[in-house]
Amino acid sequence: MTPASIQTRRDLARFLQAQMVASRLPWTPAASPDEDEGEGASGRTQVKTYLLEAHAHEGPTAEPLEFLRSIGSLLGLTVSETKDGDLFRLEHSNGDDFWCDTSMGRFWRLYTTADVERTDRLRDELVAASPWLDNVWLPPSVLENLPQQTRTELQTFSLSHDRRPLHRADTPMPDVDYVSMRVWASRAAETLAKLRRHEVFPRAVSIRSVRVRADADSGSEEFCVSEYFHHGKVTTTGNSFDVHTQLVVQVVTFYRALVERIESVFGLGYGSDRQGLIGNPIHIPVEWTSGDIEYAVSRMFSAAHPFRLWGLPEKVADSHYRARAVDLHVGQTFTVDVTPSYVTIHLPRGTCGNTVIRFLAALQFHVNSETGKTLLQ
Repeated sequence: MTPASIQTRRDLARFLQAQMVASRLPWTPAASPDEDEGEGASGRTQVKTYLLEAHAHEGPTAEPLEFLRSIGSLLGLTVSETKDGDLFRLEHSNGDDFWCDTSMGRFWRLYTTADVERTDRLRDELVAASPWLDNVWLPPSVLENLPQQTRTELQTFSLSHDRRPLHRADTPMPDVDYVSMRVWASRAAETLAKLRRHEVFPRAVSIRSVRVRADADSGSEEFCVSEYFHHGKVTTTGNSFDVHTQLVVQVVTFYRALVERIESVFGLGYGSDRQGLIGNPIHIPVEWTSGDIEYAVSRMFSAAHPFRLWGLPEKVADSHYRARAVDLHVGQTFTVDVTPSYVTIHLPRGTCGNTVIRFLAALQFHVNSETGKTLLQ
C-alpha cells in the first residue's frame, strides 16, 4: 500500500501497522542515539502521532479542511480529502506524508512515518502558524499517572527539571539546579517510586516522557509499545495499530475531560441575571525553589522560554505580584497572582483550559514538580 492509495481510516491503520511491525527490534542499551525521540536501530522510523488541540471554529475558516489548507499553504503542504470526511492527507513538498484525523472534535491526531527531526519541525511550524492550534500538553504529574490510568506497563521514563531560567545566576541553589536523565529498568515503576521516596532529586522528579506497553483486552498477542512526551508527541511500535489507537483515545479522552472541567468550573464570567458572576479563581499552593520571587516573576512574564507569557507584573503588596498576561501560544489573556506560598489564576470564561495546563506544566518543570498535582488529577 502506498500513501496515495490511503482513502479510509482502515487503510491508514493497515499502512501504519505495517510500519510499526517493520520498526520493531529487541531493545539493547546502545540501540540508537535517537531512542529518546522515538527512532529505532532498524533504520525504519517509528510511527509518530502528534496530539493537537484545534479551535478551527473560532478562526477565519470554520471547517477543518479549510483551516488546514489555509495554514498548510504557508508551509509547503498540500491538503486533500479522503473518503472519510474527518480524515485528511497532508503532502509536504519534501515528500513527507501526514494524515490528520479530526474525528475527536477539537482534539486532532496527526500521523506520520517520516523522519522524526523533520516531523517535529513540521508540527512546531503548524502550531506556530495559527493562534487557533496548539499542542496537547501532558504535564509531568499527568504522565506519571498515565500507566495506572490506562492500565499499561511502564517500561521507561525520562526526567527533565531545570530551575535555572527562574534563578539568578549569581546566587547559590538550595539543592539541585537541574536534572536530566533517562531510566531503563526492569522495574521502572519501582525505580521511580524509590527516587521519590528517598528524595534523590528533591521536588525535581519531573517526568518528560513515559514509555508504556499496552496489550489487547482479548487475550491475543496484539500489543503496542508507545512513548508519550510532555508536548503531545507519541511514538509507537508493536504489532497492532488498533491497540495504539485505543490507548491514544483513552489519553485524549482524559485530557479533554480535564480541559473542559477547568473551563466550566473555573472560567470567570457573568451568567444569567440570576446567576451573576460565575466561575472560581484557581488557587495553587506553591513551595518555591527560587529564593528571589521578584526575579522569578519577571522571568515568567518576559515573553521568553519556557513560559512564553507576556505581561507587566506589578507589586500589589509585600511579596505579592500580579500580572495580566498574554499567552503567546494561543494569544489569550488571563491574570495571575504570585506570592511566596501560592499562585492564583483568574481565567476569563471562554479562555482555553489548555492555557492553565501548560502553565502548571511549566511550574512542575521549572519550579517544583509537586505543584498543582491535585488540579491535574
